[in-house]
Amino acid sequence: MKKFLFCVAFAASFALLLTACGNSGGGAPSTSINVTITDFAFTPNTFTVPAGAKISFSAVNNGAGEHSFVIMKLGHDVVGHFTSADQANVYWEKDHIASGQTVSDTFTAPSDPGTYQIVCSVPGHFEAGMVAKLVVVKQ
Repeated sequence: MKKFLFCVAFAASFALLLTACGNSGGGAPSTSINVTITDFAFTPNTFTVPAGAKISFSAVNNGAGEHSFVIMKLGHDVVGHFTSADQANVYWEKDHIASGQTVSDTFTAPSDPGTYQIVCSVPGHFEAGMVAKLVVVKQ
């Protein structure tokens, strides 16, 4: 009986672990991005989407200040801090997300598979570690 209970507990723990991985973007590609923004973090911080798909985006800002969610073009990562030169390399953005605000939008995922950098473009936030990644995969 103890062996049976151990197996059940192990299976439940493994299922919970797989569920957690799926919510963090490590699982199968999703056509939805649901993110919680806090002061200097995106949760989850990795999102996996299918190339070229229509993506529904939802974000809640639980931070004290305004934030943004900026996806950079492939191969154009922000280095140091976000500048006006980086703005030319933005793939998609949702900016001016006020504290306490929930926003929704849609966009088309990039057609080129790869890992795209996500940053907050508010001055000082990138430097504080407000970075995530969008992993685009072929369907």
